[in-house]
Amino acid sequence: MIEWIRQAQQGDADAYGKLIGIYQDCFYRVARSRLHNDEDAADAIQEMLLTGWEKCSTLKEPKYFKTWMIRILINKCNNILRKNRPLESLDHIPEPCAENMEDNIMFQAMIQELSEKNRIVMALYYGDSYTIREISQILEISEDAVKNRLSRGRKEVLKFL
Repeated sequence: MIEWIRQAQQGDADAYGKLIGIYQDCFYRVARSRLHNDEDAADAIQEMLLTGWEKCSTLKEPKYFKTWMIRILINKCNNILRKNRPLESLDHIPEPCAENMEDNIMFQAMIQELSEKNRIVMALYYGDSYTIREISQILEISEDAVKNRLSRGRKEVLKFL
């Protein structure tokens, strides 16, 4: 995979496409947990893909490609949130993309009920299996802040259950 990243950094569109194909579900979950609707999530992902392609050569460490792309995606989501304020809350649940559909629907429903700060941390930690350190780097917050948000998110989930 590192080789594909290096090829993409040198302008190989096929290698970039392969990388995006690998991470597309993760990108969708992050965007959807942040934006609450498929149209805005698709817009954020499309903008992230374009920015990622244009700036790919500036990535210093290929092993951080996924983290770097998620950071770009979160920034694009934030731009959309700012542009669309106030954001209308939608109560529908997205199409599940995980193997166990019932668990995914329940997870998505619980995540949607969380406060905005806790939602993204819970989605990255439980939905995409990032470590606390990785989440800290992606969101550019301290590891203690990540732990606090996870703790608060868990408490919110318990209220939901």
